[in-house]
Amino acid sequence: MVKLKNFFLISCLFLFGCNNDEISMSPSTDIKLPSPTQSVNIYATSAGNFGRAFMLSSAFSSNVSQTIIALGSGNLPYEFKSINGADFKVIGLENKYESINNTVINYANNKENNLYLGVIDISNGNLLSDEAFSYLDNIYIVPEGTSLLGYPEWRINNIISFAKKAKENGVKNINLVLWDSIDENTLLNSSSQIAKLPSNGVDYYFFNFNEMAKKVSLFKNSEGLLSAAIYAGAINPSIIDSDIFVESKSFDKDKESIVLFGSYTRNEINTSKTNQIEILKNLEKIIDHKKYNIIFKGHPSEVSVNNWIQNNNNISSSSYFKSFPYEIWQVVGGGEHKYTYNNVSYNLYLPKVPTYIYSMFSTALYGEDANKIKVIIGYNKVKHENTEYILTNEVDGSAIEDRNEYNRWVDWTKNKNVPFEMTFDWINN
Repeated sequence: MVKLKNFFLISCLFLFGCNNDEISMSPSTDIKLPSPTQSVNIYATSAGNFGRAFMLSSAFSSNVSQTIIALGSGNLPYEFKSINGADFKVIGLENKYESINNTVINYANNKENNLYLGVIDISNGNLLSDEAFSYLDNIYIVPEGTSLLGYPEWRINNIISFAKKAKENGVKNINLVLWDSIDENTLLNSSSQIAKLPSNGVDYYFFNFNEMAKKVSLFKNSEGLLSAAIYAGAINPSIIDSDIFVESKSFDKDKESIVLFGSYTRNEINTSKTNQIEILKNLEKIIDHKKYNIIFKGHPSEVSVNNWIQNNNNISSSSYFKSFPYEIWQVVGGGEHKYTYNNVSYNLYLPKVPTYIYSMFSTALYGEDANKIKVIIGYNKVKHENTEYILTNEVDGSAIEDRNEYNRWVDWTKNKNVPFEMTFDWINN
């Protein structure tokens, strides 16, 4: 057991790239964590559900002396200190560039200053002031999701103009944040407009949520991350002190998880609802219930499937999330957690992160191990019959879009063996 523990601690040295004088082990094999680097990380501008999840995960997996998360609302500021002395502060949402300029100027130090910004405003042509740029060493451009991969030329040109202005004012590096599942050479040789960014002053910065999870765990930052996620709007404050994760009657904490990622057809809500219910019914038939819990992780804008699960527990063993970003579950992991909101502490239980995934096409798939993903499913159209909606074998328009996203995902990543099937075919085969 001691050998195993020593192996884990030694592994931490490689995880953080630390020198021998930064981490030391006492004879009792206790680990001395590295002190925070004398840097400031600032996270600003709304960046959508994925962007917020990335920013929060990045913030609490980084080991810098001060982190400012300018994404908040409610009773602010929220402050958290890690076990090794790193300071985190959530302040009000800074979505106007004039406010971001002031935040950079007010919090920058004399060492290294890094700014994380959502891509939308940059691609719309917004610029920081020359003074704000002059305080920064590195800028990370954060996507809202996979829409970035298909940006038109005019948006990419605005990103290039932003990078040029930044470097004119002394910024050393401009980085576009991307999932490390993407093969860089394939991307550079593709017809995507983002392929021309590296030759125009914008490098790629590849990240991995599972690596972030290791660091969040090592620094015991899950409470800070979960609390900040509420202030930043990644977790809806309306569900505070309630069941964020709703367990079915048959849920077993010792079992592994199989998850279904849902998606929402905004203009045809009965299409997404009917398809997802039929998929859940089929999962009941094909999984080993002795080993696995079924977890439904739907789109936060759609609660109809959650309601169906709640009202049909005689035929569905699924548990479900009310409102919780998958990426944050992936980073903090399963088990018992704590979070704080408005100076009140709460407990939170999360199931084990999934062993296997069934999904409509989702941004989250870029951040997951392909070996977990069993199938990508496209929606069929439904018809109204005798007060019920019935699945047909006709392809819904949303599935055409998802198939295009799937094709790019397969082309750009190593996920060659994950099939794409229509709901009707998958259920009946």
